[in-house]
Order: sequence, then C-alpha cells, then structure tokens
Amino acid sequence: RTAEMDAVWLEDGSFEAAPGEIKKLKGKLKGKGKGKGKGKGKDKDGPDAKKQRTDEPEDKEEEDDDFDFEGEWKDKLICLVHLKAASLNGTMGSVKEYLGAEDVLVDGKRKRVRRFLVALQDGKGEKSIKLENLFKVMTGSCVKLRGLDASELNDSIAECGKLDVATMRYDVTISDGRHIKVKPSNAEFVARYEAEKVAGDRSTLESFRNASSLKDRVAAIEELSYPIPQVVPASALADYAKKFPKSVVIGRANAANPKGVQVLAHEICSATHAPPGTRLIFVSVPRGSCVAPALADMRHDELLRIGKFAEWVSKRCAPRPVYFVIPGVAAKGPPSALNAATCAWPLVVEMCTDVVVLESDRWRKSPWARLDALLAVWARRSLYILPENYTPPIEMGDAGAGASGGDENKEALLSFRPEEPMTIDRPVDVAVAAPPRQPCRTPRGTGREGCRGGGQQRGHCEVPDAGRAETGLRRRPGLASWQTDGAAARKRKK
Repeated sequence: RTAEMDAVWLEDGSFEAAPGEIKKLKGKLKGKGKGKGKGKGKDKDGPDAKKQRTDEPEDKEEEDDDFDFEGEWKDKLICLVHLKAASLNGTMGSVKEYLGAEDVLVDGKRKRVRRFLVALQDGKGEKSIKLENLFKVMTGSCVKLRGLDASELNDSIAECGKLDVATMRYDVTISDGRHIKVKPSNAEFVARYEAEKVAGDRSTLESFRNASSLKDRVAAIEELSYPIPQVVPASALADYAKKFPKSVVIGRANAANPKGVQVLAHEICSATHAPPGTRLIFVSVPRGSCVAPALADMRHDELLRIGKFAEWVSKRCAPRPVYFVIPGVAAKGPPSALNAATCAWPLVVEMCTDVVVLESDRWRKSPWARLDALLAVWARRSLYILPENYTPPIEMGDAGAGASGGDENKEALLSFRPEEPMTIDRPVDVAVAAPPRQPCRTPRGTGREGCRGGGQQRGHCEVPDAGRAETGLRRRPGLASWQTDGAAARKRKK
C-alpha cells in the first residue's frame, strides 16, 4: 500500500484505514447525531437502540413462581366484581379449582389471564371466573380496625360481616355489639375461628394429649382454628388482693375495684407468652355463659379470694411460674371469637394442670360452672374447692422441705387434706329451681385452713338422664316454674 492511499483492502477481505486516517475519520464523525436530523444516514433505518428486537416478544411475561393456589385461594370466600353480567356482581362463592392460565392480546400487548372454578352461593352453580373478577372477602373472620377517623376504635377487634359491593364497605360488628361500615383497607385480617364444631373427637384428643408441653398444646389449639386462651400471672392477682382490698364503687359493695381492674387488665397475656414449665390453674366461677363474666363485672370478694390463693400457690410452687385461666378473661373480641372459645372449652380445661372451684351458692346454681367440674373429671385433672371463708395456710419451711424435698415440691398438691367425694348437681336452667343432687364423685377434701383437696386418684362421674322422674318435681304445660304435684293441684283448684 502507498502513503497516498486512505485505506486498503486486505487479503482476508477486510477494509483497513491507512495510518493517520483513523483520527481524521473520528474528527469527521464527531458531532453526528446531535440536533434535529443531523447525522442521520439515508441508507440506515435508524440507530441500533431504536430497532425493534425480533428475537424476543415485545412484552415478555415473567413467570409467577410465587403463585400458591393451595395456600392463597383454595376454598377461600370470594365476591364477584366488575363482571359484564351485572346480575352476578356481589354474588358470594368459594374457590374450588385452578383451571390454569392463558396468554391473550389486550390492546396489542400480551397478558396472562388466570381462571378459577368458583362455586357460587344461593344455588347459582359453578362458573369459570377470571382472577381479576374475584375479590377475596373476610366475611366471618375477626379483623383489627386500622386508620379510622374514630380513633377510639382503632386497634379494636371486630367481626367482619358482608361486603356491600356497591359501596365496597364491610359491615363489621365490634365487641359492644355496634355495627359500623368500613373500607377493606381499614380492616386487617386477624384470624378465622371455628365457631360451630365442638372440640372433643377422639383423633383431636389423642393428638392434643400427646403434646408434651404447654407450648405444643397451645399450638394444637391454634392449628384447630380456635382462639388461643388468655392467662393471668399469679403475681398480678396477688397484687390485686394486697393493693386493692376494698371495693370503692358506691352502692355496689361486691363490685370489683375499677383501678385494680385496670392494673390487672394490663397483665393479661396470651398463653403463648407463658414461660416454659408453667403451672396453669383453671378457676371455675359462677356465670351465665361460657366466657363470662368480664373482668370489670367480676365480684370483688371472688377476686380477693383468687388473689389470696394465687399468692400462696406461687410461693408453694416457686420457682416454677404459675398462671391462671379465668373464664371471663380466657377470650375477648366479637361474638364469633367467644363462640369459638366456647367450642374449644374442653381443650382449655385439658390444657390446665389443676381445676379450682370457687365454692358458693351461686356456683351450685350455674350450669356452666358445674360443667367445668365435669370437664375436670373427664380430663383427669385434680379438682380443688376454694371455700368462701378461705384463709391461706401457713407452711413451716423445714417441714415442707422434709416432706416434699426441693424440686418435688414444684409438683406438690395444692391441699394438705385427704380426698373426699363431691356431688355435682345436674345442669338446669338458671331461672329454674335446682332439683336434688345427683351423684358425681370427684376428689375433694375438707379443711378450714386452705383449699380443699384433690389427689392423684380420679373420680367417677355419673350424670343421670334429664328426663328421669326420680326427683319428685314435674314440668307441666302452663306452669311457669318447677312445682310439686301438690302445688300444681292447689293452683288448679283456685
């Protein structure tokens, strides 16, 4: 090649610029492509960055590796929205099956559409519905209210009702029974409880009794879709008895101390927070429903009695932690949560290590309180009677150590008295006079100095038929209450 030549063709067919010409070419190309229309060649279609890529689709759909039908959509309650068939909008149903996905062109772009087989309510059959027309609803679930203008309702637990599709508002029921309308964004899902099936079938009990610790039993209750019981530390109950010995409610001598109740309410916690190895004691109180009365509605004398016993038992079981399950504190929230706790009541009693009865005439007339005692026999738990004039016993330190011995004292019984039989009346209505007692024997002891006993022997329970006529009382049509035959005859004669 010669110096005068700008470039030469090489033997391999490539074209090479002469020495010194590369810089000249760079200078000529500098500035091309700037401004309006400058630097554009007539023989080119445009810059490489502007060319359409033909090796890949224009809108490549990324695969949804995290799509979980079984966990997110299977058997979930949904509401149909934004359908062209307006008559179906607002219809409730449940997702039964995933029919798959297909790619369709929408406005010239590829879009992936998923379809589900939905079983509609009100006898409307099953239909294939797109994912975009399904709105997952929380009807029947417990939700926590958030972001409301009424700030006093924020963080409260409510029961979620039906969804009004026209306004996209839930009808929720708060704990005091009021109904309010909230947006879906103001309702945070908490749990969906089982409020119809009572726990107690054989398979459930076997798995529950095989649980080796309190933590495992609490996990089993949660797995069965029941609310986890709330518990109270023994130290909190003891502090109530020491710091609030008198009720200050005017005109209600037996009303709980309001300030003491507030302090006690702050100490209530979930059973999941109880330390390992906790001794959990169930306290049976007279009441008209299963999860009742509320802490503020409990009698002051009963709280004092529980507090004195809690102080003594915490010392006796030390250093083992002691917690109490009180029916009115065991669950909170809307009616659905309380109904679910009622269904789980056999498991709640089974979860505890001991059952203590607050003896009184009111307790003998309460069907729910007597059911507690029957469940204690069924669960093979030690049953203790806490008398009305309860005074904590005084233990001698040397005598207690010699009798029980260090670590064994943590598993000691809660009474120094021998066992004796206990009779439980058969359940009757609260408004009806109680029939004579029927036999139901369970461990019990006597003694003024403390809680009357239970031991390791288990009682045998016999509950007679409600229809047996051995009591001498009859239920006759037209009579307002249980009456003897003589009283009924005198009424007819008048």
